[in-house]
Amino acid sequence: MVAALLPFRLWERLPGSFEMARASMASGLVTFFLAAAIGIPGFLEHAGFLVSETNALTLKVAEQQIQSGMRDDDPKAIRFAPAMNAFALFTFLLMTPKGWATLYLGGTGSIRLAAAWFDDPIGDPVLTGLDGILWRRRARRRAKEERRTREALEGPEIRDRVVSSEKAGIPGCDLVIVASRAKPGWSRGVVVYTADTCYRIGDPVERVVAGNVRTLYPLTEHIDLEVVRKSVKYDLPA
Repeated sequence: MVAALLPFRLWERLPGSFEMARASMASGLVTFFLAAAIGIPGFLEHAGFLVSETNALTLKVAEQQIQSGMRDDDPKAIRFAPAMNAFALFTFLLMTPKGWATLYLGGTGSIRLAAAWFDDPIGDPVLTGLDGILWRRRARRRAKEERRTREALEGPEIRDRVVSSEKAGIPGCDLVIVASRAKPGWSRGVVVYTADTCYRIGDPVERVVAGNVRTLYPLTEHIDLEVVRKSVKYDLPA
């Protein structure tokens, strides 16, 4: 039940004996009851305090009016002090530590209980959100480091070159594009539209050319009737 508070992506690392679906529902239910255990006595205490303060303020205002000689039928007379009792629930939830705990535990417990009921369990929303932020930062940092390492292997970026199948040593294609940088979206089966012809990409190959890593894209003229599922536009270099 405690492990069910962890972000959902971490559940697969837990032992296989952990029945996380049932644990998530029980954890959400316990969290909701914990909110009630904190909120009910906390609200009664808060409401009692407001009533006490309102009564004291009412007596004080009445005493001041009597001492000033103000008659009861005077239009300026205040017959009751401004009461906050009607807003006790809102002031408790929004302005007290126990109210914050009640709001958080009750809200997250209800959400997790409902999610587990509909067979889509989740961890604690706040922990999940923080984990998502940290995970995305780590992913961006890792991607930046990988890109820096890759660019160091590839060397300076230069224009693409077109070589023949024989020169590239890749049989079964019409021509080969030699690129100093891997092209996003260029994978096997993608159709490349040029000004005159369209080609289909074969399996990209990485090779070291003159001390730098180069990506080779074998292109075969697309003359069959195979469905084009993904395509890119490209201007062939001279």
